[in-house]
Amino acid sequence: MVTMTSDPDPAERSATAAHIEPTGSTLHDDRDGLLGADALRPVSATLIRARYVASIVAYVIWVLMIAGAIVVAVLTGWWWMAAIGVLPLLILLQSLAFTPRRVRAIGYLDAEEDLTIASGIMFRSVHTIPYGRVQSVKIDEGPVDRRYGLAKLTVSTAADGSTVVLPGLPKQEAERLRALLTDRGISTMAAL
Repeated sequence: MVTMTSDPDPAERSATAAHIEPTGSTLHDDRDGLLGADALRPVSATLIRARYVASIVAYVIWVLMIAGAIVVAVLTGWWWMAAIGVLPLLILLQSLAFTPRRVRAIGYLDAEEDLTIASGIMFRSVHTIPYGRVQSVKIDEGPVDRRYGLAKLTVSTAADGSTVVLPGLPKQEAERLRALLTDRGISTMAAL
């Protein structure tokens, strides 16, 4: 006896997921010495602008702290108060200078058996998630992400409840990855 369901056949699901082409190219940055950097696809470059816009409030606070330290130093004559403004200045400058490099260090690769997500410059982390271990896939977008057409893909695994986040994906690519991860996860689990 054959049971009838409205769900498509797992072979049909993987065939439809395989027809969706990924967007973007491989990373163009100097990848020597970066763990897991071979053939990774970069996230969208508009993530750089989105991160700058999302940090405007913090930038204003840092500038106010710098200005406050300088004003207090001028009004009181305590020169060392101006030196206190150096710390917020350094934090502000490193944020402005390193944001593009931090974004270029984020990449992913959807291989036949697993998804690899890498990020970080100084402290590099590479997560390889077998499709059969994927428990849930979620797409998030905040107001700044929505303005720039970006989304954040969150993958939860069955291992130890760990979660891996991939920010800065174009919405279509996030949808493609979500469909790919769920279809391959279902087909992998069905094969067991």
